[in-house]
Amino acid sequence: MLIDKTLGKRVKQATYSYSDILLYWIYSNICGAERLEDTVFLKENLSDIPNLANPSPDRISGILRSLATPKFTTETKTGVIHEFSINMELNKLMLDVAKKLNTISGDTLDYDNVIIETDKQDSTWTYKKNKGYQPGVAFIGQTPVYIEGRNGNSPASYKIAETLDNCIRLLQSKKIPFKYFRSDSAAYQFDVVKLMDANKIEFFIRADTTQKLLKQAKLITNWEKATNGKSFYDVGEMEYQPFQSSYDKSTDKPTTYRVIVKRQTNSEGKVFYYSVITSNWTMPKAKALRFYDQRGAMERNFDDLKNNFNWKRLPFSYLNENLVFMIIGAISNIVYSHIINTFSKKVDFVKKTFRLKNFIFHFITVSSHWKKGKLKLFTRKNYLKIFE
Repeated sequence: MLIDKTLGKRVKQATYSYSDILLYWIYSNICGAERLEDTVFLKENLSDIPNLANPSPDRISGILRSLATPKFTTETKTGVIHEFSINMELNKLMLDVAKKLNTISGDTLDYDNVIIETDKQDSTWTYKKNKGYQPGVAFIGQTPVYIEGRNGNSPASYKIAETLDNCIRLLQSKKIPFKYFRSDSAAYQFDVVKLMDANKIEFFIRADTTQKLLKQAKLITNWEKATNGKSFYDVGEMEYQPFQSSYDKSTDKPTTYRVIVKRQTNSEGKVFYYSVITSNWTMPKAKALRFYDQRGAMERNFDDLKNNFNWKRLPFSYLNENLVFMIIGAISNIVYSHIINTFSKKVDFVKKTFRLKNFIFHFITVSSHWKKGKLKLFTRKNYLKIFE
């Protein structure tokens, strides 16, 4: 069993293995459980499934908490305390599951931070003026590939290079390839750009519109007309050397990058500039801008994790314990992606685009009965193709 291979075996007298606990919660989650206590109500149905353990909510809670790693803090020069939680073993497990189920699709690593509003014992105030956490999450396509716990007061830009280095080294250790990196302006930093260059990863990062960049952008003459179907704008490009002060402090020679600039005029006649810096020199500029804008799909990924896989219903009091819950929720998401991709190819009443609740309504909610190891379904839908 992959889970026990990664996490190890529990003591001989333990009633449940790690796989017993994690799989029971994953299956419960896919059946609609929103809180650990919901497993009590699902037990009546799940207990009939052969070889499936039925741990109590307290036992699930205890095992999940036991998988937490110690938190650590850093302090800025101004005395601001930032709290982090990194759980590499569970991130490795998440990647192992994704590889085994073949859910990683694409050549682009997307990174962002998301606010999880919660009033836990150690949660702190976010920039949105609510209490919560702000984990950093990397995706390839729709598959989460790295999750790091951060408290609410830690902005995405803080120590982002270290976070991305952890992510990249983990992906490399698992031999998961990707070509591109995309992020918002939180990653517009000297250390991040150098990290991508060192790993030969082509990056697309939203650039800060500084006075220097804006002044140079206004000199562009190679503008092209473009549209996103809703509005029209101009697209231009230029060569640019960012982070001059950082180069002054290092032995590196300044590097020239390509900047794609979007110029748009609003209804009042005011002109706005929007820039993406990249190490890619071959992608047509309008296509490069559209490629960067596709990272907006991450909002759907976060919405899915929050609502369908319970990130907004964290059960524990501390960041490191809740990080365990979030990673297991992400693994549930990966398992679900595999199920929906597989089943949608076999039966016409399951669609690949189904969210979890739709899948539960159309597929899981069916009268059934286990008898002598055989499952009998009472429905007019043809489930037989699933078992072929």
